[in-house]
Parts: sequence; C-alpha cells; structure tokens
Amino acid sequence: MKKILSLFLALLMISLPIISNAGQEKESDIDTARAIADLMETQYDITVLIGSECSGFSGETFSIGDKPAGRSPFRTMLGGCSYTTEIQMIDDTLSIYPAGFFEKFKCEEAPKGLRILLPNQILHEEKSMAGTITIEDGYYNLFLAVGMFKDLNIHHELWHVMEDRILQDSPNAFDHWTDLNPENFQYSEDYFEMDIWEQAEPQDDWFARGYGTIDEIEDHATVIEAIFQHDPDWWAQRPHLQKKLDFLLEAAEPIFGNVYSMNK
Repeated sequence: MKKILSLFLALLMISLPIISNAGQEKESDIDTARAIADLMETQYDITVLIGSECSGFSGETFSIGDKPAGRSPFRTMLGGCSYTTEIQMIDDTLSIYPAGFFEKFKCEEAPKGLRILLPNQILHEEKSMAGTITIEDGYYNLFLAVGMFKDLNIHHELWHVMEDRILQDSPNAFDHWTDLNPENFQYSEDYFEMDIWEQAEPQDDWFARGYGTIDEIEDHATVIEAIFQHDPDWWAQRPHLQKKLDFLLEAAEPIFGNVYSMNK
C-alpha cells in the first residue's frame, strides 16, 4: 500500500508542472492553428473558425460544447491531438481537391461560400459527434469536432456539403438511387441494434460499410469515403458498389467536374 501511495505521489509531482503549463500550451496551440487557418482562408477563399470562434453556431439536431472530447494535458504531453494537428489534417485533406472546387459554394449572399468549423465539441443528445453540416444564410457550414475526426470524416462531411450544393441545381439528382439497392431493402437506424446486413447480402457488394445502411444520405457519403480507402481491384470485385460510385460521380460532374479523379 505504501509503495502504491508513493508511486501516486510521484506521478502527482510530475503532473503538477504539466497541468500548470496546460493553459500556456493550449494558447500557443490555438495561436499556431489560427495562423494555419489564416493561410487556408487565403488559399481556398473560405472561412475557417477554431475552438471558441465556433460559439453561436448550432443546428436543429446538435449544439456546440466547450469541453474538447479528445484533449487533456496528459494526452497533449503524449503527443495526442491538438488544434494545430487537427487543422493541419483538414488543410492537407482540402489541398487534394482541384482548383476551382471551393468556388462552387459561393453565391451573392455568401461570398466565401464554405465555412470550416473546428469546435471543441459537437453534441447530439449529449453524445459527442465527429462531424456534421448545416446551411445558413447561404453558407455551407462543415463542422469537425476536435479529437473526434480523421481524414475520412472530412471527405465524408465534404460530400454532404457537395450533395446539398448539387441539389440546389438538380433537386431530382438522387431520385433513382434506391434502384441500386438489394430488392426490398429499406434503410433503418435499427441496423445499429441488429445484424446490419440482414437485408443486404452479399455484404461486401451493396454497401461500403454498415453506417451506409441507416439512410440514403449516409449511403452516399460512405461510398465516397471508399474512394480514399480502396484500390481498383477492390471496386472491380464489387460491381454494385461501382454502380453506386458511378451514379454519384455523374451527379457531381455538372457542378464539380471530375472532382475525385485523383483517387479514382
């Protein structure tokens, strides 16, 4: 027991300087992230908001929290996620999209068009979310919560934004999507509570991953994710998924061109 207590006290003494410097580290981290965000705003001609700058933004189904789910003094010390790391990941991901891509979101009402928001937390029914989108006053808002997302989440949410932009010009663009699903298949959130492939066999052909079975919109976005995960052989073995991908690329082409040519 004495050994355990001594070990605890030793760890506490090591931790005190870390905790005391946490405020300074966070401030420096945010400053660096903000500098990268400023460069992104110039390069892509979009708006980028970080941390507390995102306060005041919310949606019908979510709110912005103030306690980052993926950050702590200990995690920062061990090289965990930081605002700088996260904003750099977003910048690296956006950089692969072709010239002129971000222009497609602009309108007279919203001269910048796209807003990237990196809030401390996104809450849906008090549960943390990795990302979501809204459209507000002509702006397309893409939210990614600190410590909760990876590069695939960025592509996923960016497709949601693209899809809303596509529907602005072509409201019927996705009307025949369900023709590409198994016969009698119905989307349902119940797939989280049961065998998600019960109505969708073979599992490796109809849906990119289980999350795509809850509704049509997530089905679209998970197919787009798969562009960045799998090589041509993977697609060749899944003709139904290839048809879904071709459908989405055709829907996107009139506005965005061959936006995914770098990975397809």
